[in-house]
Amino acid sequence: MPDLTIAQRGHQISQKAAALGFDWDCAADVLDKLIEEIGEIRSAMDENDRAHVREEVGDLFFALINFNRKMHIDSDSAFEAGVTKFERRFQALENIVSQSGRQIGELSMSELEAVWQRVKKEEHHAT
Repeated sequence: MPDLTIAQRGHQISQKAAALGFDWDCAADVLDKLIEEIGEIRSAMDENDRAHVREEVGDLFFALINFNRKMHIDSDSAFEAGVTKFERRFQALENIVSQSGRQIGELSMSELEAVWQRVKKEEHHAT
């Protein structure tokens, strides 16, 4: 049997906990937990405590895996789809910037964000 990804391990343990009654009632409750975890990351950042930030990021990932479980979404395939979408959009951004005769490093973050929004809009209209 192949090794499990960390997302699969997280899914397994959360499924076991849920089977024993340690679970949220619905996905919306897990969404609230995700928001809570983001707040805890912000607090850890404000404390400038990298170890605490790391711990809270781990909690956020695990809560997201629980959200996916409740929504019947495979975490690995969802993450892969997100990375693929980012790659596609970033390549389009690179092409647009290159066609303008500029380099990405020459653009401000607000200029890059404007190109990014253009890419998203064009992608949305193409579907």
